[in-house]
Amino acid sequence: MRRHRFEPAALVGGLVLLVLAACFLLDAAGALDLSRPSRSLRLVGGGLLLTVLTAGVTQTVRSVRGRPGRRRRP
Repeated sequence: MRRHRFEPAALVGGLVLLVLAACFLLDAAGALDLSRPSRSLRLVGGGLLLTVLTAGVTQTVRSVRGRPGRRRRP
């Protein structure tokens, strides 16, 4: 198997989806109340925002690390 680039945004996105699935399962079991759409939309929107921020930070770090650094002359 070929090695691939680590994608933190994919990891965060997957974890967010797992948390959302757990919340909806708890809602179906009656342990959590997500009857109002605003609550579930906040969860989904917050998760997407967190994923996008992670992707942005990852892209920024990779672009800064990829630049050739200035060399100091002795």
